[in-house]
Amino acid sequence: MTMTSKRNTPIFTNGIVAEHVLLKNGYYKTVFIAPQVAQTAKPGQFVMLSKWNIKELFLKRPFSFYEIEPETGRFSLLYKKVGKGTAVLSESKPGEQVELIGPLGNGFILPEKVKNIAVVARGIGVAPLLPLIRKVKSENRGIYSFLSASSKELLFANELVEAVSLNTYYTTDDGSKGLPGNVTMFLEDLLREDPEAIDVVYTCGSKRLARHIGELQQRYHFQAYISLEERMGCGIGACKGCVVETSHGYQRVCKEGPVFRLEEVVLNA
Repeated sequence: MTMTSKRNTPIFTNGIVAEHVLLKNGYYKTVFIAPQVAQTAKPGQFVMLSKWNIKELFLKRPFSFYEIEPETGRFSLLYKKVGKGTAVLSESKPGEQVELIGPLGNGFILPEKVKNIAVVARGIGVAPLLPLIRKVKSENRGIYSFLSASSKELLFANELVEAVSLNTYYTTDDGSKGLPGNVTMFLEDLLREDPEAIDVVYTCGSKRLARHIGELQQRYHFQAYISLEERMGCGIGACKGCVVETSHGYQRVCKEGPVFRLEEVVLNA
């Protein structure tokens, strides 16, 4: 069965904080109860969220789905405390209410005849890929995972990813797990040994990784998709504040994305 990126009608609703956990180094995981959102969300989509009522914060913030549990009506977000919005969110307590708009954007496309996929992520960039990984595993397709970070402490969900992958490759800047260097060197080695080992590559966030994947794509002719991250004002395509340059002109990450075909995105150096 092909997984498509068909968009659902966004829902304006409230959610309840179910769990809130400090993972490490300013990174948090928060679980929300919001059945209307969780039951329609697809891997690669995102939600606009707010839980503040202060003058300095007016707009909702975008967050990619980290875990989606339609059967329980829950979803979770993985994020780092970096600004006022995430600072407020990082102080969440179970039972608190949040405002939501979602699910938003176009999610990942999984072509019907795909046998094996690869996911390539750096640090928290694995978050939007986790629902895709779980979906692919549920359909008994193969997964090769390529994960990198500045240190092993900043690898997220790697044990879960490793448990469902045919093989998992690591690089860390300090050499604390795997090898130093670019994790796509392992992808290149795998494709050199077997050019048909991987049908589709998915990545998120890092344009440096994406540029190297694009070079490999031209050589080995696999399909590739990237989930882009941009600052957003509305999340529904009205403000046009999140445009990126593509081969089709400027497009909105919140509306035409956040998932794009890799070859369509202009990846400036």
